[in-house]
Amino acid sequence: MTLLKLFNASNANSPKDDAGGFNSQLENKGRDQPPSPPKDDVDFDSTEAATPQGKSSVSFLRSKVSLACLWILFFALLVVGGVGIFQYNSASASAVGHIQQQETLIVANNRGKAGKEPSLLCDSPIKCGHTVTGKDKLSLLEDVVCTDTEGPDDEDDCAITISGEGAELDCNGFMISQETSGSWKYGICVSDGAKAVKCPVQRFGVGYEGAGIRVEDGGEVEDSEVMFNIHNGIEVGGSQGSTATTKISDTFIHDNGSDGIRFKGETGSESSIQIEGVRTINNGETGMVFIVLADTTMILRVKDSETSYNKVAGFLSSSFGSIDFELEGFFNSRYNGGNGMYFIYFSELEIKVKGVVNLYKNKYHGLFMGGTVNVNVNVVVDKRGALNSCSNNQDGSNFKDIYISGSGTFSGVGYTCGAEGNSGTGGPSGANLPDCKACPSCPSE
Repeated sequence: MTLLKLFNASNANSPKDDAGGFNSQLENKGRDQPPSPPKDDVDFDSTEAATPQGKSSVSFLRSKVSLACLWILFFALLVVGGVGIFQYNSASASAVGHIQQQETLIVANNRGKAGKEPSLLCDSPIKCGHTVTGKDKLSLLEDVVCTDTEGPDDEDDCAITISGEGAELDCNGFMISQETSGSWKYGICVSDGAKAVKCPVQRFGVGYEGAGIRVEDGGEVEDSEVMFNIHNGIEVGGSQGSTATTKISDTFIHDNGSDGIRFKGETGSESSIQIEGVRTINNGETGMVFIVLADTTMILRVKDSETSYNKVAGFLSSSFGSIDFELEGFFNSRYNGGNGMYFIYFSELEIKVKGVVNLYKNKYHGLFMGGTVNVNVNVVVDKRGALNSCSNNQDGSNFKDIYISGSGTFSGVGYTCGAEGNSGTGGPSGANLPDCKACPSCPSE
């Protein structure tokens, strides 16, 4: 209060009614507008506040107090904001480090209810012998190499097993392989509706058994590459009495020791197999093999695929059961070391050609249907389809573009083959052979 009295005393000597002065403005304001209600934030003496000088002092001090409060608030915000920024940056740095650490590991996603955050498996990189079941998803972030020191307890074990509807292995293009061949029978085992995508697999097998990928009782292989395995590229099987669907799509299968794809259905099983966008090239025996035992049914659909440059045959199917076989889009079987397509030991077979089949320049027959057991084969070329078998018999012997042994029928008009006496068609006396249009002098590749 002493400081305020000193200020009022010094202010008393100044003129009160100078035009434009502080006091004149205050008085004019009081005449033009109703008085403001008293302020409660500062406790002033009532006698001092009643004088004009008191009004001036009170207003001046109030402005000083308000300015001081603003500065105090400003510095407080700076302090609080600085602490928050420091904590945020520290937390962000910690999170970034944690994420970077996770990126060197295998990630397992639990695909549960919609909107649920996937769980992460961050304890150690994947090792051979790993199993994924249920609806989990395993994504590789590095190559997986199986060594002799971590070999399986049972030679039937797989480097990676995925089992169950919804289980998925996404290799992201990373390789699954053996360091030295002969320890692990299979690279990937897919069963009961599981799926493997973007998986390059090589160098698996034990002796004359095994494959890069094994599919049992249904599953999918998509956008993968299977090569340099000791025995087969992909094996497909169905247990006795099972009903399963298998799909292989957009996959390149090459340079395996025996067959590119090999299917064997057990007695009493029912299998549906879809092959689309698949190439089986330069395998040690046959590109695609399908063996069906007695009392077994197989529905086979092949679309936009090729089996060429294999050492023995392009396509082979043998059955004492029943096969319903459709070819769509295009199917090429060329430059194989034996027959282009080879069907033997059938009790019942129907082949529906709905696309374009090209059987060119194979060493033996282009299309061969026969064997020691009489066959019952029906080939139907759809009005939109074509079966072109040309320039086979590259061995120079008496092989044919189309040859049938036993009973069977050919229907439709979309057949192209060579002239009789060159390669043409052939079979026993009375065999039902198709009427072919002549092959072009230089069939397209």
